[in-house]
Order: sequence, then C-alpha cells, then structure tokens
Amino acid sequence: MSREIPTGSDAASRRLRRDAVVTIAALLLVYAAFDDITTDHATSFPVEYAILIASAVWLLFIAGRLIRDGHRLIGGISLLALAIAVWGQRAVGPGVVWRRGGHGFKPEYVAVISAYGWFCALSLAMLWRAWRERSGRLRQSG
Repeated sequence: MSREIPTGSDAASRRLRRDAVVTIAALLLVYAAFDDITTDHATSFPVEYAILIASAVWLLFIAGRLIRDGHRLIGGISLLALAIAVWGQRAVGPGVVWRRGGHGFKPEYVAVISAYGWFCALSLAMLWRAWRERSGRLRQSG
C-alpha cells in the first residue's frame, strides 16, 4: 500500500478546511457567550469573556493569514470587522435583548451583528474554496 505524498496545494486545501472548521466552532462559541451574557442573571461572566477574547485572537490570526497569503482585501475587511466588533461589544451586557420595550437601537448592536455575519460568510467561503480545490484535484487525477 502506497500513500500519496501531499502536494503544496493539498496541504493548503487541508489548512483552509481546518481554519474554516475552527472558525465555525469559534463563531458558535461566540454566539453561546453572547447569549449567556445577554440573557443570564449572573453578575460576572469570566468564562464568556474568555471565550470572546480567545475567539478574537483566532479571528485576528485568520485575518493576518489572509493578508499574508495575498488576500489583502478580504484580510483587511476581516480586521475592520473584528475592530468594529470589539468596539461594539461594550454595549452588549445583561438584559440586552431585541424586544419591545427593550433598551432601544444602538449602532453597537449592528456592528457586532455585522461582524458576526462577515465571519460566518468568510468561514463558509473558506469551506467552499477548500471543497472546490479538492474536488478539482480529484477530477484531474481520476
């Protein structure tokens, strides 16, 4: 039984897929953390804020990798989205929910939701590209 030695494009495709999966996991944790922060009655949220910080570090790493790999526009937008989310996070706290009689509209809410949407779209695009590259190589070798 012989194993194929992965080429540079194979390794890049696997790395892209891995980064997309980790990003999706981080985004799910971010959602859970914001849900806890906004709906729980606790007075402090150290675990939730640790999750938000770790996720921000990961997303900063992804933005840096995109820039380094020559995707400057997408990496730059990712950096901007992350900075906007960090700025907007200050308005998110206990009792902040979208309902009638709530705290009212704040631009910080839109900032956080927009950044979250950007990173969801980015992770799906990364998965799609990794799948497309892999399926293209399989067709060529088959």
